[in-house]
Amino acid sequence: EIDGRVVTLTWTSGKAFVWDRDDLAPIGEHDYPGEGWGLTADGARLILSDGTPTLRFLDPGTFAETGRVTVTLNGRPVRRINELEWIEGEVFANVWQTDLILRIDPATGVVTGVIDLTELMPDRSGLDPTDAVLNGIAWDPGARRLFVTGKNWPTLFEIRLTGPR
Repeated sequence: EIDGRVVTLTWTSGKAFVWDRDDLAPIGEHDYPGEGWGLTADGARLILSDGTPTLRFLDPGTFAETGRVTVTLNGRPVRRINELEWIEGEVFANVWQTDLILRIDPATGVVTGVIDLTELMPDRSGLDPTDAVLNGIAWDPGARRLFVTGKNWPTLFEIRLTGPR
């Protein structure tokens, strides 16, 4: 959500749809190049992931690209950046088909921390292994709560982060 609007992406059609926050009435749409894997906002810009190591910064009114960073871990680009969430000045992103959430410095793209959620849902029997993956991050800033879930997971988890920031 940004400026009272909710923006949703299509995965492969290159379309973004804009909705009114209060009643979800359609407001407009924008085209963008590439795929839409994840979207968040830092209060001034939209931040888009497309499955590559690149995060793109977009003007929320025009969808014009205003900048980009390459996400790196130990100096190497990280592919399959997926779901995004803006949390207290950092971009949190899961890496598709892993149980990892990365904490990313939006100014540099450098990964400042890795959250390993492998033990969160160890029993995935009965779920399609290619789709039963971590794929949802939501931050509740008022209560300072982090929620995570997965694609086709039957459970939503509230987790508390500990350790160095």
